[in-house]
Amino acid sequence: MQHKPLILFLFTASLIQPAFAFNRESAIAFSVGSLLVWNPMKLDGIGLDYGVDEDFERTRMLWLWRIAEPIGQWGPVTLQGHYEFAFGQTQPSPQDVSFGLTPVLEWQLPLGQWAPLIETGLGAHYLTRTENQGRQLSTHWQFSEILGVGIRVRDVQAGLRFQHVSNGDIVKPNNGYNFYGLVVKYWY
Repeated sequence: MQHKPLILFLFTASLIQPAFAFNRESAIAFSVGSLLVWNPMKLDGIGLDYGVDEDFERTRMLWLWRIAEPIGQWGPVTLQGHYEFAFGQTQPSPQDVSFGLTPVLEWQLPLGQWAPLIETGLGAHYLTRTENQGRQLSTHWQFSEILGVGIRVRDVQAGLRFQHVSNGDIVKPNNGYNFYGLVVKYWY
């Protein structure tokens, strides 16, 4: 449906400061909105992810591509999957910018237009810092494990998520991050 990205673009534009205040944030919002309407990467959805780990906060934008629908079905439970490309940053300053790719599997129990779900994933991430406020990460390349619960209502999905990011003890010290947070996804 071609109108969904246009509606998303208009929603993004409505979040911009009133009276078309042109600044860095409005330029970014219009650029992202334009890409979503055009959809050159053939996305199946987008999302936002927010998590906290003791003294750190992380915010990420998610680009989503479906693997297959469904991968398997056992009675009423379906197994679906998608790829999640994430780009974001961990704060406070100095910021640790990260990007990663994670295949995510979702166990769903469709109940009409509602579908409770459990999600799990294992992927790779790149961090721009190997040390952040005394926390030793040792390597730029890290592994990422996801475990979460949520609910999908039509094209919108929301949930709680735990994500561990570390180098898997390939190089020590390996303090890593443990993010607890929220995720919201919108599927085209």
